[in-house]
Amino acid sequence: MKPSRDSFGRALALGLVLVALLALGGWLFFERFGAGAPPRVAAAVSTLAGSRPVPAVVQDVRATVVEVTGSVEWAHGEAWKALREGDELSPDDAVRTGPGARVDLRVGDETSRLSLPERSEVRVGEVTRAVHNIRLERGRIDVDYRGKQDRVLRVLSESGTVAETHEARFTMLRNGAMVAVATRGGSVKLSSAGVSVDVGAGQQSVVFDGAQPLAAEPIPLQVLLKVAAKASAAESLCVSLSGKVRVGTEVFVEGEPARVARDGSFHADVPRRQGLSQVKVVAREPGGEMSETLFACRPRGGPPRTESVKFRWKETN
Repeated sequence: MKPSRDSFGRALALGLVLVALLALGGWLFFERFGAGAPPRVAAAVSTLAGSRPVPAVVQDVRATVVEVTGSVEWAHGEAWKALREGDELSPDDAVRTGPGARVDLRVGDETSRLSLPERSEVRVGEVTRAVHNIRLERGRIDVDYRGKQDRVLRVLSESGTVAETHEARFTMLRNGAMVAVATRGGSVKLSSAGVSVDVGAGQQSVVFDGAQPLAAEPIPLQVLLKVAAKASAAESLCVSLSGKVRVGTEVFVEGEPARVARDGSFHADVPRRQGLSQVKVVAREPGGEMSETLFACRPRGGPPRTESVKFRWKETN
């Protein structure tokens, strides 16, 4: 019986040694290929261990065209071509609208909308899940941005003016060196020259030549448009106009933008041309309200007169 007991003892001792070696080998394997291994190897080890790895997949975020009206073009590089619904815009792509045109954009998979009315141009900047940057080159952009605290929209201008929001409905206008923001819902931070103002719902603010923003004021309920025709207009002119609008208001004479001074004054000479019997003057506030005035061409040898006045109000609800 003694040899049998010795054999059993030796077998038991050998088994314990093997178990210890296997445990030590498993620990060394985990240290080498688990915690200290590259992500793919570590994920494989975790899967073998029974856990479920979460893949870190970051999808590309693009600005997508959802609606196009009229003549709208985009540039990916140097060449301009027609823009169509469903097109996706990459960073540094530009979009511009012609007279009477409009385009609506969606950023990523969000419900937010960025709309460009006629005679406007934007360039797409950095677009990620945390920040959406759009540069307004000229004209205006209408924004309906739905809120999330972990992301922000920034609309920039060449002068360094920035309109920033997490959630707002607003319009940003750029006319030459003038930038204006009118907010219909939410709040927008308008920054320029190291100073920021909060433009809340029902307010607007203006920046001239990259200077500090003016204090936010209530959006006017009525459009200010005062226009007079000079009696001394030359015979070669249909009409010579001088007028006054509020600071930040756009003026269009026969569809073409007129230069508006910092005090709101403007001047326009309209030459005679075949078929032109009256001249239309339109004033558009940053908030979108519009006023329209028609002037009959000056009869040769006589002063011009006002033909009619119309007001058109933009829906803000």
